[in-house]
Amino acid sequence: MRVARPYLLSLVFVLAVMAGLSLLPHMRKSESGSEIAVFRPTAATRLTNSNLVDMMIGLKLATPIRRVEWESSLLTVEFKVKAGRELPAQWTRDVEQLLRLSFARMENVNRVLIRYAVPAEEAALQSNAGSAGGERTGQADGTVKSRLLLAMDIRRTDSWLASLGELGSADPLHDELWRKRLRMSNTSEWTKWDGPVPTYSTRPAAE
Repeated sequence: MRVARPYLLSLVFVLAVMAGLSLLPHMRKSESGSEIAVFRPTAATRLTNSNLVDMMIGLKLATPIRRVEWESSLLTVEFKVKAGRELPAQWTRDVEQLLRLSFARMENVNRVLIRYAVPAEEAALQSNAGSAGGERTGQADGTVKSRLLLAMDIRRTDSWLASLGELGSADPLHDELWRKRLRMSNTSEWTKWDGPVPTYSTRPAAE
């Protein structure tokens, strides 16, 4: 069946107008007044190996990250700590930001492991410096890249995450309630340098 040429031209014109209108929301005027296309990237809601580094950099954490790994729904972040020194003053805020990224902004992170460690070579120097007569008592094992001091294990299903905003000003290192919430544990390496961690309870006596 033959279709009249004017009808075809009208149809093509209508389709072209409709296509143009669909692009209007994505156009804005440049400084010269001409129309240019605008691409509006949507915020990422899933953590991947492709955006992992960018996400970590975007947090602007106070404590340097030594290693980060992403596997399935598990995020592991290892922070670097100087040998023989206390944790950075902003470390709880770093943890809070990391958990907000993982559980509030991302939908595919179910568990976060946070570790604080000293590079093995620094640990060896610290040990040797404390030796009698300044003698070197040992070398860092070449197969060991770091010495773990402190570890935390947080899951998406933890009910206390509703109080995450309180973490930045809390004292998880000594507060038994926060140690339990974060599943925090310190190693013998920590005890060797800083001694046992004195703890206190902020849980109401009625509980």
